[in-house]
Amino acid sequence: MHILILTDRDWDHPQAGGTGVHLTGQLDHWLAWGHSVTVIAGGYNGAQRLERRGALTVYRVGTRVSVFPRTVIRGLLRRIPKADVTLEVINGICWMTPLWHKGPRVTLIHHVHKAMYVDEMGPKGILAGYALETAPLRTLYRRSQFLVVSEATRDEVATAHRLAHSNIDVVYPGVDHEFFRPAAKTEQPSMIFLGRVKAYKRLERLLDVVGAIDGLTLDVVGEGDYSPQIQEIARSRGLTNRIQFHGHVNDETKRRLLASSWLAATASSAEGWSSSTLEAAASGTPTVAHPVGGLKESIVDGQTGLHADTVADFVTAVQRIIGDEELRTRLSVQARARAETLGWNRSAAGTLEVLRAAAGESFTATQDEILHAPQRARSGQP
Repeated sequence: MHILILTDRDWDHPQAGGTGVHLTGQLDHWLAWGHSVTVIAGGYNGAQRLERRGALTVYRVGTRVSVFPRTVIRGLLRRIPKADVTLEVINGICWMTPLWHKGPRVTLIHHVHKAMYVDEMGPKGILAGYALETAPLRTLYRRSQFLVVSEATRDEVATAHRLAHSNIDVVYPGVDHEFFRPAAKTEQPSMIFLGRVKAYKRLERLLDVVGAIDGLTLDVVGEGDYSPQIQEIARSRGLTNRIQFHGHVNDETKRRLLASSWLAATASSAEGWSSSTLEAAASGTPTVAHPVGGLKESIVDGQTGLHADTVADFVTAVQRIIGDEELRTRLSVQARARAETLGWNRSAAGTLEVLRAAAGESFTATQDEILHAPQRARSGQP
C-alpha cells in the first residue's frame, strides 16, 4: 500500500516534538512491512528539499506555515503524488483537503489547539484558532474519518469541533523501549523537561518547583520560540546554577539525560498524549504532570508517575518522589513495565488498520502486521 502523509513538521525538524516521534515510530514499521510512504512536510534551515530512501520519499516545501497554502495550490493543480490513502496531520492548521483531495484519507489530530492559540497569541489567538482549526473542522471535515492518540483527545475533538464520536478512532502512540532503557541515576535529585519550548508548556511552573525544593536541578531539553523568555525568567529568579538549557540534542544525549534523571515533568496546558512521558517511562523515570488531555492516560497516576492539579500539588508530588526511595523505585519499575507493552509495532499496526479501512480494506495484511496487530487496535487500549 502507498501512504501519503501531510505534516507541518517531519522527524528531522528542529521542533519536531511528539509529532516527529509519532511519525517515524509508525512509518519505520510500515516500510519494514513492505509499504511505501511519501511525505509532504514543511522545510527548515538546512533541510533537504527532496529526500529518497528506499520506499520512502520526503518533499520539504516552504516553511512549517507556508507548506499549507503551497500544498493546497498543488492539490488544486493535481500536482500531489497519488496514493492509496492519505494521512493528514493537523497540528492546529487544517490542510483543507475536502476542497481539493480526491481519494481515501484519514485526519490525524494529536490534540485541540484552541487554548494554545490564546496562550501563544493572546486575544488574537481566539480568531486565529477559529479560522485555522475550529471552523474548517466543523464544516469541511464533518464527514471525514479521524484518528486521535487518546480517549481524552477523542472527547475533546468531538466536543470542540462538534464531530461524531463514531468517526473518531483511537490508537495510542508507542515507544522504542529497546532504545530507551533504565540506567544509573544522578547522585543528587534531578528533573528533566523534554519537549518544544513553547508558552503553553508553562515552564515557569517547573521553575517554581525548582525554586521551592533545595538541591533540585532541572534539565530543559528542546527548542522553541519561548526559549529566550524562559531563560531570562530563570536568570531573574537566580536559578541559572540549577537549570541547564540544552536546546536540541541528539538521540544518545536524550537517552542519557532521560535515564539519569530522578523524574520527568511537564506543566503543559494541553497534550494529546506526550511521547516524552513514555520515553521517560521506558528509561525507568516516572513523570509528574498536570492531568490535562492525554496525560491522564499516558501517565497512570500512582503507578507510572503522579498527577498534580496545582503548582502546590506539583511541588508536593516532586517532593514525594525525591524523598521516598521506595516510591521512586516502584514508580520506575512500573513505568518501565508499562512502556514495554506499548511498542511501536503495536501502534503502527493499529494505525495501518485504520488506514486500510479508509482505503476500502482491499489490501491484505502481511505476516508481520498480523503478528504485531493489537487485539483492540481501533480503541487504542493496551
